[in-house]
Amino acid sequence: MSIYRVDKSEQPVVLFQADGSVMSGVVFLSACAYGHIGRQTLADLLREKGNFFPFRSEAGAFCVTNKATITHIRYEQTGIEPEYVALGNPVEVQINFAGGEQLRGTIVIEMPEGRTRLFDFINSMSGFFPMNIGDTHYLVNVAQIRDISPL
Repeated sequence: MSIYRVDKSEQPVVLFQADGSVMSGVVFLSACAYGHIGRQTLADLLREKGNFFPFRSEAGAFCVTNKATITHIRYEQTGIEPEYVALGNPVEVQINFAGGEQLRGTIVIEMPEGRTRLFDFINSMSGFFPMNIGDTHYLVNVAQIRDISPL
């Protein structure tokens, strides 16, 4: 073991790219997060400085992937990851990405009183935000959204 090695856990994900390609594999999460107590989550990894993160495909190929090219990420919550309970207004939405792909699901608008419209929420976002479609979890890249509308 190297002194430079940091223990990481593997998080299975499916990365949906702006060019229409789909990458299945794992990302690597740290045993501790920088912004809170506990293990690093996928959302924490995406919030870190830098435009790229390590990824290993199902076939075992390793690459460093650009966050900006990802439209959305599908993942399963692990038993290690604390369940985040949002205290906002759940809204059913349809998201259309520039490449034509669509997602329909639920987002939770957690905004100050008087700023709880979808318009306010999406304009305040940067990076990735959570969306659920039934029991399936996604992180959506706001920069790749062409348009979003309530259902």
